[in-house]
Amino acid sequence: MKKLLSLFLALVLMCAMIPGAAASTIYTAKEMKVKHDFQTEGVDDGKGTATYVEVEGGYYISPWKYEVENVSLTVTYQGEDYKAKTEELKLDGLKDVKVSVFELNGKVEVSTESAPDEAKKIAKFKVDLENWTVIAMPKTEDLEMAVKFQYKDAKPTDANNVDAVPLDAAAQAQTEAPAGSVQLIQDFKDCKGVTDETKEIRTMLEPDENGVYFASRWDYKLAVKEGAAGIGPNIDCKVVYNGSNKKMKGEDIKPDANNCGTMYFFDQDGKLDVGEKIPEGAILLAECTMSLDGAIWFIPKSDKITTELEFNYDASETYDAKKNVEQVQNVKPGARVEVPATPKFSDVPADSPFSDAIDWAVAEGITNGTTATTFGPGSTCSISNIITFLWRANGKPGAVEGTSDRDSAAKWAVEQKLIAEDEDISAPCTRVMAVAYMWRVAGNPEAGSEISFTDVDKEADYAGAVAWAVDQKITAGTSETTFSPDKTCTRGQIATFLYRAANAVSASAEKAEASK
Repeated sequence: MKKLLSLFLALVLMCAMIPGAAASTIYTAKEMKVKHDFQTEGVDDGKGTATYVEVEGGYYISPWKYEVENVSLTVTYQGEDYKAKTEELKLDGLKDVKVSVFELNGKVEVSTESAPDEAKKIAKFKVDLENWTVIAMPKTEDLEMAVKFQYKDAKPTDANNVDAVPLDAAAQAQTEAPAGSVQLIQDFKDCKGVTDETKEIRTMLEPDENGVYFASRWDYKLAVKEGAAGIGPNIDCKVVYNGSNKKMKGEDIKPDANNCGTMYFFDQDGKLDVGEKIPEGAILLAECTMSLDGAIWFIPKSDKITTELEFNYDASETYDAKKNVEQVQNVKPGARVEVPATPKFSDVPADSPFSDAIDWAVAEGITNGTTATTFGPGSTCSISNIITFLWRANGKPGAVEGTSDRDSAAKWAVEQKLIAEDEDISAPCTRVMAVAYMWRVAGNPEAGSEISFTDVDKEADYAGAVAWAVDQKITAGTSETTFSPDKTCTRGQIATFLYRAANAVSASAEKAEASK
């Protein structure tokens, strides 16, 4: 339920806050050459087809309209050419291939494996083998690079081709993460209208207070694959260690009673492996629990590994960040504590109209009692109270260790323009303040109908908030004709507003799922 409330309250804010991956530097090549080589009898190779481009931060290169037979990749480093041809690589069953060029112990290598942490990275290519597009990323200065497309049965005509364009921020983030880091990859498959360089969205994750990296799927339907354990979600946990990598795959999980599977990455005699148990004498590198519902809990035990948590989606619509908010509830299935049947607070009897809402809010960590045995449902709710409740429901954005929730929430509320910087947050929260704060956090959504309260001017800046709150059944008028915007709210009322908002989101989500 907390997830649903977070979705409802933070639909716009969370998407805007998704951090870009902290990628290593991508340089501009000294010379970048794109060549189209036509393999038709009587046509000279490369006739009139070489293109030189200068763009900052890597290159996205596309072929012409003809059918591609092979792609050749060349890096000129310290006067020597280092080449790779896709026709010479083992590509059976692959949809894309990554080629790394790196220097290790004075020797330059071209490999489809990731560069070891201790190697000097020279360049990297990613080739989409279905659309034959290439992402070329120089990783050091003064390189010359070339990409050559070889075509079958084609003649050089004006194909209105785009040879090379700068990478956008998402594509630039496809460089290797530094040792010890954990990246979340959201990979959209067959998204209509989405270009190849924006399919893969990467985010550098931060651990929680217990050192656990948590990630879960977005709103899009997960792609599925068949594995050792049957049909399962196409999600992977890849660990890179000493230049090699191993994966834990969703389709290979043998689920437990909580629909999860746990595996361990370990070093045995200097080699990386993964299994359900740690062999005797092996060094534990990481622990990973994966849910078939689409969530991963990853716990590193070594700073020598690099990790990618990848979710592959079966998306049938254009990627739209506003439709995708990461799940933020780090709770393993079956691990949640049920709300006790007996009242927790002496001043909230079981038949209280606020009982369900208060039990829910406390269970979700949104608010606590005023003491260990009392909640104070009839106590006045201050501005500080409600913005703190909203901040917690929104995943505690910008929380800093050692800073109180009250201060962190106030800073967040000022940044989101919910309150003024000099506002007295100890003042009582009114009904119109409550719905206005919730409405703004939700992104100022439009209501399905107009209001008809005599004490709410239709031209007032909060009229939309009132209409939305009534439309969503978060609160109603104090009578058939009045809303009482200036009436002070109690703690029990605010908990109820938030509870109803969560239920509204749940109903909306179920309706949307049923309509698919």
